[in-house]
Amino acid sequence: MYPIATPSSAAKLDHDLITDNGLSESALIESAALGVFNLTRSMIEEPVTVVAGPGNNGSDGIALASILHEHGYDVSILYLYEKGNDENKRRRESLSSDIPLLQSLPEKGTIYDAAFGFSFHGEPDETFISIAGKADAKRVISIDTPSGNIFPSAVTVSLMMLKTPLFMPSCTCSKILTYNPGFPEAALSSSPDSIYLISDEDSTIRDFNGSDYKNTRGHVCIIGGSDRYTGAPRLSSRASFFSGAGLVTIMTESEKIRDENPAVMIAPPSSDFSRYSSLVIGPGWDCGNEELFDKALSSGKAMVVDADGLKFVPGHKFSHRAVLTPHVGEYRRMMASLSLDDGLSDPDSLHRALLHLSELLEAVVVLKASSVWIAYEGMVYIYHGANPSLGVAGSGDVLSGIIGALLAEGETPLRAAVDGVILHQKAGRNAHERYGFYSAEELILEVGKAR
Repeated sequence: MYPIATPSSAAKLDHDLITDNGLSESALIESAALGVFNLTRSMIEEPVTVVAGPGNNGSDGIALASILHEHGYDVSILYLYEKGNDENKRRRESLSSDIPLLQSLPEKGTIYDAAFGFSFHGEPDETFISIAGKADAKRVISIDTPSGNIFPSAVTVSLMMLKTPLFMPSCTCSKILTYNPGFPEAALSSSPDSIYLISDEDSTIRDFNGSDYKNTRGHVCIIGGSDRYTGAPRLSSRASFFSGAGLVTIMTESEKIRDENPAVMIAPPSSDFSRYSSLVIGPGWDCGNEELFDKALSSGKAMVVDADGLKFVPGHKFSHRAVLTPHVGEYRRMMASLSLDDGLSDPDSLHRALLHLSELLEAVVVLKASSVWIAYEGMVYIYHGANPSLGVAGSGDVLSGIIGALLAEGETPLRAAVDGVILHQKAGRNAHERYGFYSAEELILEVGKAR
């Protein structure tokens, strides 16, 4: 796991480390620029344009322009504003006169975004919006963070440590590199906000024993489906099987779902919950009823609540037995129904909003986006997937089935959420490599191989 800081915490840490360790801000800027150059030089296509803002992020860009010039690159600078802070102004004045100044972005070549760093606050003005709007993300390398969280970029080099703006649902950056320009490593080893980036290596999914069989691998009950939506519970049930579940039942009132998959059992809503190891509530439920939701909640079973089941969540507590899996729109509506700030527009607030919701509902919250946020008991874990191929109908149903299977094996809700997200993301990556873009059916096939 890798520590992540919010902008406010990163700014305080930056200030404190410079003050307490007697670090030179100018030397840190030179080191940052050299680090960005070394990490990205293989990606450069000339001509190179550096978009430099008025603060220290702009100073990083100006220092980088000088390094590029010294190494013989065709480099120009576009100053976003005429004025800058003292360090920025000093670097502008000492910049080689052989480096041209531009008024607009060229149509070709690499663009280094050094307009604003992680401490940017407020709304971008028309000047910045105009420049950012003309940038082709495939050509852009951002220094520290994509400026204003609107500058499109393919690569970001995060300085000092990872920061939450890089993982917001609205962030466009896919590849993230890190570089420490000279801060004490020990001071950067933990997150001041208890936010951590997880990777495939953090999975704890166990291997089955040779003696395991269907009854020891768990029985998942999918509560959902309707005459209108027959596919969602089928996808969840197949995903549960491919994730390791030994038995799967769909509990539904819809006659259209019967006999669709001979391996899946069908049960009416009047059934007893005692034989199930875990529940997945909501896939394709459409007009599912709150009485059945309450019955499932009172069963004492570990559960996943997804899709149409989420509309019944407000007003309930889940006694630390549930994983809630809203996408951004569902999360926004849930928070509005609870009169809570969703934090979606503020990198300083999103983790707090998710933790507040998790504490209020006594459940693990999994926010599904290009980066998946998992919040529970004061900790937030982020998986940076950045895989557009996973943005396909049924992908969420697959994730709910995966987590349901892991709960049925006996994993805790938090562990099932983390392991389930990792498995889902690995399967999505493998499916993209094999098929390009794909449907949820192909994704499920890769789940079984990725486990």
